[in-house]
Amino acid sequence: MKRVVITGMGGVTAFGSRWDEIEAALKAGRNAVRRMPQWDYFESLHTRLACPLPAFDTPAHYPRKKTRAMGPVSMYAVRASELALADAGLADDASIADGRMGVAYGSSSGSVEPIRAFGAMLDTGSMTSVTSNSYVQMMPHTTAVNVSLFWDLKGRIVPTSSACVSGS
Repeated sequence: MKRVVITGMGGVTAFGSRWDEIEAALKAGRNAVRRMPQWDYFESLHTRLACPLPAFDTPAHYPRKKTRAMGPVSMYAVRASELALADAGLADDASIADGRMGVAYGSSSGSVEPIRAFGAMLDTGSMTSVTSNSYVQMMPHTTAVNVSLFWDLKGRIVPTSSACVSGS
């Protein structure tokens, strides 16, 4: 079995998704950290800082069938992976199309809204906010699974979920 390392990079960041945008922001010394006033609601939370993403639009070429069960975290992962494959010159490579490729991807958690829905269910006993996709969107391995499903990959899935060290 041959081992392959993809040396492309891609990201969905507070500075944008294109390398020229990200590089310009870094070289200019810009800071994407913002105060999050909506977090004032959480009285014991001792931080109000984050690097929120700009508005994210699902790329038009993404089939609804493949994205309808994805939460935002998985959508960002799929887009970043697509950009990394393009950067590596592998976007149309046969090794993707044949499905033998695997995925190693890390995320410390899934999307926030389904986590909140499950929390509300535990608190109130009502499942009104829980949908058939809620668990799939909140599970920590949602990024690895959805990247694999998006490209119909059949290889090994290696998810990591160890807090902030999971960032891919």
